[in-house]
Amino acid sequence: MYFLMTVDVEAFSIPLNREDSSVVKQVYEEGLPLLLDLFSKHDVKGTFYFTGTFAEQSPESVEMIREHGHEVGCHGYDHSPQRAFDVLSYEEQVSDLKKAKAVIEDAAGKIVSFRAPALRINEDTVKALEETGFKTDSSICSQRFDGPFTFGSKKKLKWLFAPRKPYMLSYDSVAKAGQSKILEVPVSAFILPYVGTMMRINPSITKIVQKILFFESTKTGKPLVFLFHPNECISVNGKVSTERRASNYVGYIFADVLRQRLKLKNLGRGALKLLECVLKDAREHDSEFLSMKDYRGKYRE
Repeated sequence: MYFLMTVDVEAFSIPLNREDSSVVKQVYEEGLPLLLDLFSKHDVKGTFYFTGTFAEQSPESVEMIREHGHEVGCHGYDHSPQRAFDVLSYEEQVSDLKKAKAVIEDAAGKIVSFRAPALRINEDTVKALEETGFKTDSSICSQRFDGPFTFGSKKKLKWLFAPRKPYMLSYDSVAKAGQSKILEVPVSAFILPYVGTMMRINPSITKIVQKILFFESTKTGKPLVFLFHPNECISVNGKVSTERRASNYVGYIFADVLRQRLKLKNLGRGALKLLECVLKDAREHDSEFLSMKDYRGKYRE
């Protein structure tokens, strides 16, 4: 069984519900070292997706990941909802990808793996990724349903019909297999997502989802893809406020207010303990931990 541990590195403050430059220092000094220690303890190899703005502010974070033997990938340039890939034109996506790729590669060398901010892509993204030299994407979460608790929720409904196993993306629909050169490796889900946020909100339900996913993987060979953030390792030590990001009132209540309250659960050491349980369970199932780049090599074989 293949287990792909993936980490999205961005300057997002969970307590403030917005991008905050102070998070960069916290992630570099606390979040990433804690994660790297945990991964080293359990001999885990992962993929860390950096936003371009984070890499600009902390190239030493990128270098630290590379020096520990993990893969460095791209998480777009800007993580704000206004710059999500599903609302950008092809030209804008190419520009953002080139800008992010240039700054990340200054510290990491050549990168080939991509995950969109907030998992938001459209059909132009496939061509934009090809144009800028990427080989893999992990922005689809097959059969996951978030309802109004996420940005771009209407467009994400197509996730319900996406293939569960990795597939080459189609130029016509990101939820269909096609003839592009981009391998889509979906984030694991079974209605509910297999991610750090869900793990912290309700560990018991995550255990149930995990058992289903492990069983599926042993029967079909589908890799497990777990998504985590280093800012989840940072405890709340100050002010909590809810900055409005959604443009409409319903989105503000669900995607901002209620979602933030849920995301505040089990931050810091609690998140690390829960994540360690996930890694131990994977080890007990004889999982092989791979980076996205390494998995693509096996997929091609």
